[in-house]
Amino acid sequence: MKRKPIILIMTSHEEQSGVARRLADAISATGTHNVVIMGDEKYGAVAKLSILDRLMDAGQEYQYLLERKDRGVLRDKLKIRKFSKRVTRIGNMLRRFNPEYVLCVTPYAHHCAIEAKKKLHSRVRILYLVMSFTAPKRGADSATDTYIVENADVKAALVRMGVHPKDVMTLGLPFDSVKLDGAERAAAKQELGLPSSKTVYVDIHDKKQLDEVFNLLLDQGNIATLAVRCENAKHRQALSVMAQRVADVNIVFIANKEKLDDFLRVSDIAVTSYDVPLIYKCLKMGIPPIVISNDEFVETDVSYLLSHGLIVRAKEDIEVVGLIYRLLQTDLSEQLVANGQKWTELSSVDEIANFLVTYLGV
Repeated sequence: MKRKPIILIMTSHEEQSGVARRLADAISATGTHNVVIMGDEKYGAVAKLSILDRLMDAGQEYQYLLERKDRGVLRDKLKIRKFSKRVTRIGNMLRRFNPEYVLCVTPYAHHCAIEAKKKLHSRVRILYLVMSFTAPKRGADSATDTYIVENADVKAALVRMGVHPKDVMTLGLPFDSVKLDGAERAAAKQELGLPSSKTVYVDIHDKKQLDEVFNLLLDQGNIATLAVRCENAKHRQALSVMAQRVADVNIVFIANKEKLDDFLRVSDIAVTSYDVPLIYKCLKMGIPPIVISNDEFVETDVSYLLSHGLIVRAKEDIEVVGLIYRLLQTDLSEQLVANGQKWTELSSVDEIANFLVTYLGV
């Protein structure tokens, strides 16, 4: 029997959106390729992490680390180190599966793949799915064959860095979340046990900030049903105690991450930390996102989304309340929804999967 071509998808622990699995399933559905997902527990685990490893493991901090390293800020702390164990493990995977190419879906995975390719003198092709709305500051690398990016501005930025235009594909991000019409949303709410009133979806990463925003929303009374993501049982109990002082507020805590999209798609507003997959899903589903952020590391991305009318932004927790009222009482919500739907209308998981299975023929 003829061997099916193999695609090796490299990911790492900061990727919580399931994008590697989504792509693997979409590629497998074509029937033309086999897919192997390789997480950093298989290539990045070492008995003792170096300073560089620990900082790179922070995910979004990786790009910032490289900038600071270039300026010499960390030069005295970091010693030149051969990533022998990691390179060996990646090399073993390449020899075992002999993939047609490697697809990287996080900055850390991308770094590890190009590190291995250079040190192994491998000819394997590396594709990098850039999971951001703006170009990675240090994403360009001669060892990377093709970039898949969210928008034309990212492509233009990479071209300015020296990447050939033909090596950058503008395909959006691989999240398919269809907007529900009124009747579909009402039925889905009923199935989830939610009342027919407006629903605000709350997904905030920082525990202290979630407590503060939740407390502020409780003070508003029953303006909307709150669907709050909180997977930690102890924290969920603490929030429940806070909620007991306001008897007439409808609150649902989402403890199972498999249910997150179910609650998100029936919501009227989303309040979230800066989270690329979640924001992108909101744009596709027609849900206006309120992004809470004053983080310098994501300022460029947040400003970019604001400039295109895709989100509203709360720099302080208290601003969330006013923005919710604006979205509920004015046409700002409709404007954001229209902009988001237009922005994402040409992207889909299937389109990216189809590109990937035909890549070697491009």
